[in-house]
This record gives sequence, C-alpha cells and structure tokens, in this order.
Amino acid sequence: MSLEADRRAVLASASALMAASLMPNALLADSGSKESNTMSQAEPFKIHIPDATLARVRDRLQTVHWPKVSKTAGWRYGVDADWFAKLVSYWRGTYDWRSIEASLNRTPQYLVNIDGRNVHYARLAPAGGHGAHPPLLLLHGWPYTFAAMLPLAEKLADDGFEVIVPSLPGFAFSEAPDDQIRGLRFISRRIDRLMTDVLGYARYLIHGGDFGAVVADWIAIDTPDHLAGIHAHMIAFRHAGAEYGSGQTGVADPAPEEVAYAKAEVENMDRESAYFRLQFTRPETITYALTDSPVGWAAYMLDKWQKWSDTRKRSVDAIYGPDRLLTEVMLFLVTDTVATSIWPYAGFATEPFGLQPGQKIAVPFGYSSFPDPLLPRMPRRFVERSRPDIRLWREHDEGGHLSMLEQTDVLAADIRDFAAGLE
Repeated sequence: MSLEADRRAVLASASALMAASLMPNALLADSGSKESNTMSQAEPFKIHIPDATLARVRDRLQTVHWPKVSKTAGWRYGVDADWFAKLVSYWRGTYDWRSIEASLNRTPQYLVNIDGRNVHYARLAPAGGHGAHPPLLLLHGWPYTFAAMLPLAEKLADDGFEVIVPSLPGFAFSEAPDDQIRGLRFISRRIDRLMTDVLGYARYLIHGGDFGAVVADWIAIDTPDHLAGIHAHMIAFRHAGAEYGSGQTGVADPAPEEVAYAKAEVENMDRESAYFRLQFTRPETITYALTDSPVGWAAYMLDKWQKWSDTRKRSVDAIYGPDRLLTEVMLFLVTDTVATSIWPYAGFATEPFGLQPGQKIAVPFGYSSFPDPLLPRMPRRFVERSRPDIRLWREHDEGGHLSMLEQTDVLAADIRDFAAGLE
C-alpha cells in the first residue's frame, strides 16, 4: 500500500468511527486565510490505524539495513548505537501499538473541518465540572505530538481546567494546513478559529513550548483580545534587533547578563542548529529518507529527544521509557506526517520571526525557565523588553526542552499559579 493510500485509509477509518455531531456551532470568521472560511461540525474521533499501515512499518523494521557506526561515540555524533539497537529490538518484538491506541482513545478526541482541512483535538473536562479558570489550550512543538501533552493536560484537568490539546496542522491526525508550505502564523489562525468559532470561547489561556510558543505569540499579535494570557516554557519572539542567533541584544545599554546570553546563544546555535538549517532550506529532500525508513525517522527524531532533555541525573530511558518514545515516533509514521510536520521550518522564510520596532507581546505572560540544553536560559530583563506584563517568572534547576514530560508536576503547578494570579 502506498503512503497516500495509507493516509486515505487512516482518514477513512476515522470517519467510520465518528458519532453524531456534538458541536452545532458553525460560525464563519475572517481567519486571514486565503482559503474559504468554511467549517464543518466537530465530531467525536477514535484512533484506528489500518492493519496494512502497521504491517508496512513492521515489514520495514524486519528488513532494516544497519549502517556502519562508531562503536565508542555514545551520543556524541547522534544516537548511541547500542542504545538504539536495543530500542529497535523492543519495537520489533514487544511494542504493542494497539494497546497504546486503546490508551490514547480513553481521552475524548474530535475532528472538525476548518477551511477544507481536518483539525484534530483532544478535549478534557475539568474535574468536578467547569471551574473558574478560562479554558486552557496546550500546544505541542516538534518533533512531538499532542500525545506528549496529555500527561500535563490530565493534571490540569484534575486542577479544574477545561483543557484543549490540538494536533497542530500537519501533525498526527490534523491535515496539512495547505497544499503548499505554510508558516506558523498561518497555522495560528486555524488554531484560534478552533478555540473561538468551533468551541465558542470568547477568551482563553495558552501554554506552549517550541512551535507551540510561536503559535501562541502569533495569536497574541493578531488577536490579543482572544487571550486571557500566555504561559510558556520557551520564549519565542523577542524585541526587534535581538533576532534568534544574531548575537545582538537589540539595545544600546544591555545588562551584562543580556550580553552573556546573546553570546551563549550563538555558541549553542553553532553546535545545535544543523537540523534547523536543513529543515529551513531543504525540507523535502530530507523527508524522502525519513518518511521511507521507520528506523531512519526514529534515529533522527530521538537524537533530538535525548539531546534536548536534561539527562544530567536521569537517562532518556528513565525519563520517558521506550513506549513513550516509540509512540511519538509512530504517530508521525502511521499518519504520514513526517514531511508536513517539518514544513513550518521552511515557512519561517515566509513570515517575520520576531517583533517589529516598538511591537510587544502585551497580554499577561508567565514563564517557566528550565535548563534547556537546546536554548540558553534567557534573562528576565531581556524578556521584559518585549513582554511588559510578566505575571509569573520561575526558574527551575531540572528539566529541559520537553519539560511537559520531564517535569510534569512542576510545570502544572506553574500554570495553575499563573492562572490563579489572573483572577
């Protein structure tokens, strides 16, 4: 079966499992999209990957051709060869997708068609009925999916939040945002329409990291009146003149910690940005290899998970476990979204990535700072230049780029306290 046929089969299986509509609201709004502002009714969704799709992955795992690699390099040049061989062996013999699928399906999920494209989301009701908090939108990044946000979502639902966890367009069960490469601003408009036009929220909170932090900032710029506040574990946009990786502070009178930060960011970028440059300039070349080889995609993706996690005290296995790692790998493979998940990197070339002179993120803002191996810790003074209404700022000693899984309880407490401070 071809990849496109796999994709059609996944969507057909989903359609067969949809029940009657829950959401009669089909309001039209100007999303800024060049597509028609059409919208279907949201319908319940259950994950069911066709047997043929799983068989294709399984067959490729059985016939993998292993490359020659350095046996003593560990994680220095990419994935550790011994570690990865054991993981693939587990994948072949022990990993049970159907069990994972059943577990994911315990979370209520939905599909809605916005501008001719299906958008997938999970919706978790607050414990004890609707609480006093505004609804909370949790946004994932790359290379991970909505499933990586569910442990955090469950804790926050227990704390009284209504939590919405979408798959960003081009990830998992959300269709690509368009037939051509689009950036995160384009995607942000569709996510905002999900929250306002489909779900009917007048205002909502966002938490995001990685791509999710960028989408949150675009919503704050384009429709700030829709937001009660943003909490993040990564700073996306910064003030004009201090663009990412430029080594510049953007001001004439920087504090010493701002100068040190700008220097450290350049050094980090020199070490860790090869993937970004490749995906920014040649995304479709690399995705031929990554889409065709399950093992190739797993190596490429999990290299980031290990490198970007705080492994000073715990190994990547101890933090996540093989089922978590392989489920995230599979959610790209079985939905044929390896390629479209990478498109937003090239999309950065079509949209500004940073604030214009004098422009600020004016909505209330909260930040949880972790010792992220990918990004140096950003000084508060630097952030205040673009975000004048900081309501919560916390610096933690442990956790990395994937803090929603590495430090779930800590991050949930920060989000809860941020929301409480807005009331």
